Amino acid sequence: MKRDLIKILGVNIDNVSKEEMGNRIKELVNESNKTCKMVVSPNTEFIMTAWKDKEFNEILNKADLSTPDSIGISIGGKLQKRPFKERIPRTRGF
Repeated sequence: MKRDLIKILGVNIDNVSKEEMGNRIKELVNESNKTCKMVVSPNTEFIMTAWKDKEFNEILNKADLSTPDSIGISIGGKLQKRPFKERIPRTRGF
């Protein structure tokens, strides 16, 4: 699957809906073949830390899926005239 990425201060965030996120996670599990897959949900604090910390930035950008977690991330997409399909906040049990 070709990823639709929006870059916020150097961090790639997938432009996905909740349904697309669920489908992508299923794909990752099915194709994992005993390899590690990484899913991240960066919020504004993550982005600001990654902006200052090259290693953290690289870790976030290596993720197999990165979902837009916060209002700040959503605003970042709008400012680039590339709004996210929806905000996907982390919740307990997720």
